[in-house]
Amino acid sequence: MAPRLVRGGYWFTSTEAELPSANIDATFFSHLFCGYVIVDPETYKVTIDSSEVILINQFSSTVRLSNPRVKTLLSIRGDGDVLTKMVSERANREAFINSSIEAAIEGKFNGLDLEWLYPSSQDEMEGFENVLIEWHSAIVEDAKNYHRQQLILVAAVSNLPIVRHNIQYPIDTIIQTLDWVNLISYDFYTPNSSRMRTGPSSALYNLKTNYVSIHSGIKSWINSFPNLPSKKIVFGIPFHGWAWKLADAHRHDIFSKAEGPAVGDSISSDGRIDYSNIKKFIKDNQAENKKMMGDM
Repeated sequence: MAPRLVRGGYWFTSTEAELPSANIDATFFSHLFCGYVIVDPETYKVTIDSSEVILINQFSSTVRLSNPRVKTLLSIRGDGDVLTKMVSERANREAFINSSIEAAIEGKFNGLDLEWLYPSSQDEMEGFENVLIEWHSAIVEDAKNYHRQQLILVAAVSNLPIVRHNIQYPIDTIIQTLDWVNLISYDFYTPNSSRMRTGPSSALYNLKTNYVSIHSGIKSWINSFPNLPSKKIVFGIPFHGWAWKLADAHRHDIFSKAEGPAVGDSISSDGRIDYSNIKKFIKDNQAENKKMMGDM
C-alpha cells in the first residue's frame, strides 16, 4: 500500500567519503534508499560487493539513530543485458527474487527497489511484468511464513509511461504489486544526449508545450492510466546538474548552441557536476540564479 507521503532520498556507498551515512539527518526523510547492489551476470542473484557489505548492512541501523521511524530500501541496479536475461527465465527470476529478499532481511531493510533503465522491447516489458508478479508473491509469502512486516516494493520507471515504439509499462501489474513508482524525472537533456544545444535537465514545467518536463511526465502517467492512484507516483529531484561548453560564451540562455560537455574543476568527463560544486561555482563566480518560465 502506498504511504500518504514519500520524502525519499538516495544514498550511495560511493559517497561514503564525502557523506558518511552517519552524517545523514534522517528526520528530513520518510524513506531512504541505499544503493547500489548488483545482479550477478552468471547466477542472477543480488550481489553486494565485498568492499561494501559492512556499509550496506549497517546503513539501516545507522540512519535510524537520528530517525527511528525512517523506512529504508535496498536499491538494485543492473546492466540492461543482465536484467533482460534475468527476467527471461523463471529460474533466473527465482534466483534474483530469493536473493534480494535475503539481502533485504540481512541488512534490516524495510523494502526493495529495482532500477532498470529501461525495459525497451515487448519481451523485456513482459519479463519486467513477470518478475514483479513473482517478486510480490514471494514477498507476501515471506511475510506470512516468518510473521514479519511485508517488504515494500518499488521500481524506477521512465518519465513517460510509453518508453518507445508503443512499448508501455504494465500498469495493472504495477498497481497490484508495487507500493509506488519512482519517476526518473531528470536528465532530460545532457551534454551527451544534446551535444549541440543546452537544455533544462530537470525542468518542472514545459518551456514550450511540446518539450519534456516533470509536469508533462506526471500528467502523461495520470492521463494514460486513470486507474493508477496518483499517490503511487513519486517524482525524482536530482542533486546534480550538467555543464555544456558554449559555442558563444555570451549566449547562455536555455537551448543556446553548445559543443558538448564543458571541461573544468569538479566537472566529470561527461559534463556532470554535483550539487555541492554547483553551489560553490555560484558563490565563487557570483553567478546569477535565473528564474525560468514556469518556476514557482
